[in-house]
Amino acid sequence: MLEVLINFICAFILVLAGFYIIKKITGSNQKISLRVIGYLLLNSSLIAIVHYLNYSFISLMLNFIINTLTYKGIFKVSLEEAVVQTGILTMYLLIFDTIFVIIQINAIPLKVVQNNILVYLISNILVVLMTYLSIQISFIYKRLRKFYQVLVNKDLRLNMIFIILIIITACGILYSFIINNKFNLRFYTDLTVIASLLIIGIIFIKNKDVYNKLSSEYDILLSSVQNFEDWIEKEQYLRHEYKNQLAILYGISSEKEVKNKIQEIIDQNLDINNDVVKQLSMLPRGDLKGILHYKTIVAQKHKIKLTVDVSIQDNGIINKLDKKEINTLAKLIGIFYDNAIEAAAESKKRIVLLEIYELKGRVNFVISNTFKKNSIINSQHERGISSKGKGRGNGLYFANKILNKNKWIIEKNEIIDNYYVETITVIKNTSKK
Repeated sequence: MLEVLINFICAFILVLAGFYIIKKITGSNQKISLRVIGYLLLNSSLIAIVHYLNYSFISLMLNFIINTLTYKGIFKVSLEEAVVQTGILTMYLLIFDTIFVIIQINAIPLKVVQNNILVYLISNILVVLMTYLSIQISFIYKRLRKFYQVLVNKDLRLNMIFIILIIITACGILYSFIINNKFNLRFYTDLTVIASLLIIGIIFIKNKDVYNKLSSEYDILLSSVQNFEDWIEKEQYLRHEYKNQLAILYGISSEKEVKNKIQEIIDQNLDINNDVVKQLSMLPRGDLKGILHYKTIVAQKHKIKLTVDVSIQDNGIINKLDKKEINTLAKLIGIFYDNAIEAAAESKKRIVLLEIYELKGRVNFVISNTFKKNSIINSQHERGISSKGKGRGNGLYFANKILNKNKWIIEKNEIIDNYYVETITVIKNTSKK
């Protein structure tokens, strides 16, 4: 009976500390209430009974399931989010549990800790105390919070599966150590596996975070470019009218100096490349057309010699793509167009050519640009590398991620007559739409 009571106390301390840790890393406003206390007491009772009846790999997994359901009820979140919360908490506790075991095992054998109720209780209290105090450190807290936010923001179900696999492996390794309870080759092998899992997890989350940030930035840009598209059309009209009014003044003026000044203003390049605007007008309204208008202005700012040629059908493939597909395509074209402009700006000729045409049921976007001879062309899809130079290729890295997720878009690049040529082909079958 005393053993069950001690197990209950240890379980209650752990689940209570877990409540405050999850509350901190999630930014929840949930306070202690009778409902919360009820969940904590029920959790502690179930875990104490499970551990008393049989301490095994299965009991460790049941522990995780009980905790997940407890925090789901307390914080009123989805099952997927509760799994992520409990998974982060479990991994975090496991780190300090492992550190404590390594420190204590030299002084007190693990069997003594397991068999002596008082030592067992004190050990659990110390582990919880170490864990709780560490979360108060700003550096650790910020990293855990960011880790949590990345996991729950996108692909939550995939991340839940990832967390479960790590927990299953960790529980197996932990149980194996408890059974052997000594430092040997098996222990160090298991420890290496846990460390490897954590490193893989960190790399996975870091890459995912970069992708999500870039995706979010492009979503914000695309939400703005449609207004920009409207502005261009209005601006073209106003500038055309402005020139007409100047021409009228020129005709009725008799002062030579005034006429010369008016002619000077008329001759200035006040237009936003009429030929480019005319070509882009063939595209349907939306993200793709808006982003190309925006990048065109960027090209003019860099004094790029830009030529655009659009040849598509009124009821062609682009018009049949849905909003999400157009959004994806706009992000991809925007990245390659932007990189072409920047690479061309560093070359002597400063030329960019954009061709959009349909051929044999496919739409091709061909972007050609001049570039410096020493530009990095190989391994351009590696993160931080592009034809613009090292440390500036996150856009292309993001583009590669998009291509991997959307098999209906094909990309190839080659060098033809000192031009770097990027071809993006839409092969999606839209006949059913």
